[in-house]
Amino acid sequence: MMRRAVALAKRGLGATYPNPSVGALLVQGDRVIATGRTAPTGGPHAEARAIAKAGEDARGATLYVTLEPCSHHGRTPPCTDAIIGAGVARVVYGVDDAARHAAGRARGLLREAGVVVDVGPGAQACASVHEHYLHHVERGVPFVTLKTAASLDGRVSVRTGDSKWITSTPARKLGHGLRAQHHAIAVGIGTVLADDPSLTVRLTKGVDPLRVVFDSRLRLAAARDKAVCAEGTIVVHTAAARARDAQRLHECGVETVRVQATGDGRVSVRGALRALGRADVRSLLVEGGGALVGAFAKAGAWDRWFWFTAPKVLGEGTAAVGGVSWAKVARTPALVVERRKAVGDDLLTVLRPRRDAP
Repeated sequence: MMRRAVALAKRGLGATYPNPSVGALLVQGDRVIATGRTAPTGGPHAEARAIAKAGEDARGATLYVTLEPCSHHGRTPPCTDAIIGAGVARVVYGVDDAARHAAGRARGLLREAGVVVDVGPGAQACASVHEHYLHHVERGVPFVTLKTAASLDGRVSVRTGDSKWITSTPARKLGHGLRAQHHAIAVGIGTVLADDPSLTVRLTKGVDPLRVVFDSRLRLAAARDKAVCAEGTIVVHTAAARARDAQRLHECGVETVRVQATGDGRVSVRGALRALGRADVRSLLVEGGGALVGAFAKAGAWDRWFWFTAPKVLGEGTAAVGGVSWAKVARTPALVVERRKAVGDDLLTVLRPRRDAP
């Protein structure tokens, strides 16, 4: 039953921010009588939707849910109230909600009302489907996914800057799926000026993520014809930017956020992540260019890396990971390969940092 609840939750990933996408099943005996998953932002939660579908049949039923039911008033009433009011007899959920307003509170409220509560079945799968949300509430910064599409010799463009297309259509479709599953997508100002990306979800169904541009001096203000100059874009910059340039971007609906600079005058990656975390950005997909990906790699500020390798050799061109150098191989970051698979003509390698590395 919990596997089915997790599958429901996965179907809503990316459409419910800032809420997590939760899956829920109401069961009588071995029969599922109703299902629900979190509605798009502002709509009812998974538990409430399942209970509403079941009606009177919810009385005496068991509720399977991937995350601790909410017990506070937010955009919607507490799910614990709905569960108790419907006469649900038992609640089984995978993982506690680590948010300060939750943190196991639902367990106590439900048990006080006579509801049997079991916590932990399917915990690993539930934690995985909610990893963006849990990471943010526990650490205060977005879950960061790096995405690279490169040639065999590690290039993301040829010498002239042309980069369309290095990878195959199936790989690009999967990349758009990643966009749909993340709260925000980040690129550097160099990519914006050179390629004018829209940063939308096009090759699959999904909600467009927020757009984040790393632009230390707000050069975007002089290029307001670019696609990202619109509402739904956040530009992170340093004190080197001019106030009048910030105002010009505000007139386009762009939000600007000032963060500290690195020694070479660039936006501090960790400073930007803290600022985005305070703005409730749960997850961030970093698409490039190579300099921005290199900055995240150098800072060790990432949680998963999707690396697509195309069967092409581009020779002189832009490096996939720029601005990074280590004196010895032994000092390079330790990585763990989660999986590898063929995607069209390309090879996808999914990596994560080895956190226990010295």
